Amino acid sequence: MNKTNGQAKALFIAPDGNVYPDYLVCSGKLLLDMGGEPCPFSKDGHLPEPQPLDENLPTYSQDMGKHGDMCPPCVKQQLGNLGHWDGHRGQKFPEDLKPLRLFKCNKWLWLVVLGLKHETPTQITNENDGEAAKQEAL
Repeated sequence: MNKTNGQAKALFIAPDGNVYPDYLVCSGKLLLDMGGEPCPFSKDGHLPEPQPLDENLPTYSQDMGKHGDMCPPCVKQQLGNLGHWDGHRGQKFPEDLKPLRLFKCNKWLWLVVLGLKHETPTQITNENDGEAAKQEAL
């Protein structure tokens, strides 16, 4: 957890399987191609708050999920649960992250929103999802 910038809202899954908190990725502190600048889609260096999808908005796409599903506004696509991708390209994911809904952001990075399970996409719970992964990422 970042003591100066709050707690992680989401975890980004790197191609090498490492897990990084949103405040390192969205703030631009981690990705060289962002030049140290925050992602233009970020909110105060964090992932923007997920909102229910509204099929009546021009920004809506079925790739993001169904009407009413919770989704960060900076997402291009939801990809099912992270567990579905376990073993993809040899990657292994922490067990407590596997039930979470996997997204691809507008920067083409994989991420999971803590508390947003794929099986219940209309609600975010305050469970300790990814606690081990968050501690490892610090």
